[in-house]
Amino acid sequence: MDTRSKYIIVVMTSALIVAFEAVAVEGAINTAHLTSLIVASVPQMIGGTILMLAYPRGTSDFARGLGQRGWLYMMALCAMVAGGVFMWFDAVGRIGASKEAILGGGSTEVLFVVLLSAVFLSERLNRWEILGSFLVLGGVFLVLANTETLQLTLGIGEIEAIVSSLMLAISIIMTTKLLRSHDLTPLSGVELFVSGLILVLLGTAIGVIKMPDVNGALVLLGLGVFPSVSLLAYNAGLPKIGASLTSVLFALNGVMTVGAQLLILFLLPKASLILPQNLGLAVLGGLIAFSGVYLLYRPGARSVKPPERPL
Repeated sequence: MDTRSKYIIVVMTSALIVAFEAVAVEGAINTAHLTSLIVASVPQMIGGTILMLAYPRGTSDFARGLGQRGWLYMMALCAMVAGGVFMWFDAVGRIGASKEAILGGGSTEVLFVVLLSAVFLSERLNRWEILGSFLVLGGVFLVLANTETLQLTLGIGEIEAIVSSLMLAISIIMTTKLLRSHDLTPLSGVELFVSGLILVLLGTAIGVIKMPDVNGALVLLGLGVFPSVSLLAYNAGLPKIGASLTSVLFALNGVMTVGAQLLILFLLPKASLILPQNLGLAVLGGLIAFSGVYLLYRPGARSVKPPERPL
């Protein structure tokens, strides 16, 4: 298996982990009575701590190696992540998760990443990658579409979803540039911890975060494993197959989330999960999306080969 194929699988694994994380978060909010923002922020800090402790020497070297300008850059990156996540949650509250997913991570975020990576990273998709990307995004759209609530409007929620996608896309480009000269694991750990901390401080300041009880704290601790593994796998793909292709592949997490929900419902029929409005359309969308993955996976396609960095 060549390097490109290997990291396509790595990024798809990241999308799969996030799919199961989404189901776990849905369950945590319903059973442990946790707010959405605390579920988005505290597990990030826990996940970041896991990665930093897993490679303490590398984390120490990374912190010293950044220097003053590097830390300013890192703080700006984490602020972009925190701001993007915060606006994403607010948009979900205004326009719903399905519409936000289609308008945000399923479309505009990928578009922004492709455009920004072309300008700042000199990345280009070949014709097969472009076709495969369109199939992936089209399939994701069909899976997430809700014909009853999807309307052609442009209110505060829609604007927040688009701005959130832009901020997260900028953070992806910034991370890709950092990975050219810094190690994967400590960078991912610091990114998770600092962005999570910013979210906690911001949410506490405006009164939308309330500290959980003991059971809630244990749930948050368990959820912290998900972002540590998923971000590590996602970031691993950025310098190897490019930010554009990584972003397209990660959009599959919407399709995979539906699959994870169906699996959980098969094992636990009484589980309280919200499925897509039209399962038949979701299945069709999944088939289209993964046919796009097949085109992206074709042997002989372009491969991004930057200098090797240790994990």
